[in-house]
Amino acid sequence: MNIIVLVKQVPDVSNIPAEAWDREKGTLKRNLLEAVFNPLDLQALTFACRMRDLLPEKGRVVALTMGPPMARGMLEDALARGADEAVLLTDMKFAGADTPATAFALAQAVRRISRDIFKDEKYIIVSGMQSVDGDTAQVPPQIAEELGIEHIAYARGVEVDADGTLRIERVGPEGLEVLSSTRYPYLVTVIRCMDALNRSFQRTRAIRLGQGGKVQVWDAAAVDAPAQKIGLKGSRTWVSRVFSSSLERAKPCVFPEDMGALLEHLKKDYQHGCFSQEAAAARYDLAGKQPTYHGEVWVYGEVNQGRLTGVTLELVAKARELADVLHEKVAVVLLGDDERAHAPALFAAGADKVYLAEHPLLKEFLPIPYKKTVAAMAAQYKPQIILLGATTLGRELGPRIAYALSAGLTADCTGLEIGDQAQGKDMYVAALKQTRPALGGNIMATILTKDSPFQMATVRAGVFTALQPTARAGEVVQFTPQIEADDIRLACHRRSAPAAEVHLEHADIIIAGGRGMGSRAAFEEYARPLAEALGSLFNTKVELAGSRMAVEDGFIAQPRQVGQTGQTVAPKLYVALGISGAVQHVAGMQRSGLILSVNKDPQARMYKHSDYGVVGSVEDVVLKLINAIKGGRHGSR
Repeated sequence: MNIIVLVKQVPDVSNIPAEAWDREKGTLKRNLLEAVFNPLDLQALTFACRMRDLLPEKGRVVALTMGPPMARGMLEDALARGADEAVLLTDMKFAGADTPATAFALAQAVRRISRDIFKDEKYIIVSGMQSVDGDTAQVPPQIAEELGIEHIAYARGVEVDADGTLRIERVGPEGLEVLSSTRYPYLVTVIRCMDALNRSFQRTRAIRLGQGGKVQVWDAAAVDAPAQKIGLKGSRTWVSRVFSSSLERAKPCVFPEDMGALLEHLKKDYQHGCFSQEAAAARYDLAGKQPTYHGEVWVYGEVNQGRLTGVTLELVAKARELADVLHEKVAVVLLGDDERAHAPALFAAGADKVYLAEHPLLKEFLPIPYKKTVAAMAAQYKPQIILLGATTLGRELGPRIAYALSAGLTADCTGLEIGDQAQGKDMYVAALKQTRPALGGNIMATILTKDSPFQMATVRAGVFTALQPTARAGEVVQFTPQIEADDIRLACHRRSAPAAEVHLEHADIIIAGGRGMGSRAAFEEYARPLAEALGSLFNTKVELAGSRMAVEDGFIAQPRQVGQTGQTVAPKLYVALGISGAVQHVAGMQRSGLILSVNKDPQARMYKHSDYGVVGSVEDVVLKLINAIKGGRHGSR
């Protein structure tokens, strides 16, 4: 079995030198950041090599990247870690590409590798789920869409059965699944799953002597990539504005003298709602202007374990706001085997219509039949905006729908608004301005759609607020999906019981721990009792969460991760225990009302993002705070 592994060289957004900040523009000078191997692509390379070594008939692993000539060094690194060959796709014509333009160029390279290197033998494509600079998770599924192949996302393990069939363990929308594809090729995207392969001394030496794996260099002509489908010309979105993420709090952090004083501050601010709030954007007035786009505002209605997800209702509320500005209707798309019962709740949440597609083959989520159905609905009814939650399902489905519709797609938006924007000689009137974090959350980018019949975005749960249900009626439009058994290309061998749902986005209080907690046992010993004490004090349920480092170290489960690659939350009170304040974490909780940080490092970056702070060990401070809550003696800091 041959394998193509997609890799990418990215800027190291975890280690940003001071001189890389452009203070006047509030942006990063990307060329001053160190170039590194995208971490999840290292996982993909490891996954691919392990897969190759598991199979009785050994194939070849070819590492493929698109980038500048300097990316050759990363490919040599891939060869030193286990790849057999490598291809560098480099050409100035590729510059400025968004995800569809990138996906097309890479798909063309995949086609040539299949033809010229693999001689049309069976192969699989493996990629990291996303890159740390773009963090969109869009390119791999869009490559799959261009090639017309299946995609297995969120893979974390691989096994081989007796007849040589590869089985992929992955995190599905409703729990762990073990899947196999009924045909080749197919694409697998990998999350953190195993220790990355180290460089081999022998392989590294051979490469330096010119005796190791070969790196081929191809340009646009070598992969038959026409200029109108790559680079800026082939892109369906454009960045209209880049600006500072402004993560720091408006007022400096206050360090109360003792636990009693801190507790009084928290009680007063919590009860009176003295929280940091974002300024409301001025409402756009169409005022007789002719909009660039026309049609309804759609929300993809996601159902999990028989219930509408919270992010669906949040998006309906935002869609209602956008549609009212545009004088259009809000519609929700529902797919499944028997989903009509959800229509009344969607009308009550703000929808005017529900487009209902029911079919036995839609009972379980699979990318190809779901994409085929939604794309057909959009082509028939022609909405101007399509919104999806940036969930496990949404990140699989959204990119494929967008590519199938020749539409732009902006991932993980934190802001959506209607506005006018000029690009060159073109003026986009009443268009959807989509704002999202970029470069690991260090900057923000506002993106607009161009040369595209639809505007699409995915949005994280907790970014917007659902409306209070009202007595409203609406129209149910029945759609007959044109899908068949041949569209089902994945076989599920086993599925674990769904894990208990974690709704951090709706919590009033969250206690989050970082690597500074030290261990999983410390979470139980300190964070949980503090949660119980604060819950009793404020008469609410308190949720536990963790930073990415805490999750990777096994202190707390991944569904409770807060940050750029976890959940976005906005509780009334956020307590950060032993969290350094990496921008990726802050990006996921900066909308919290009150933020209290506890850290033994007086220079911890988290204090810049906090309203209150205590310098000291987590163990000592938490015990004193619990004592103060329970009415005991107030300890001094």
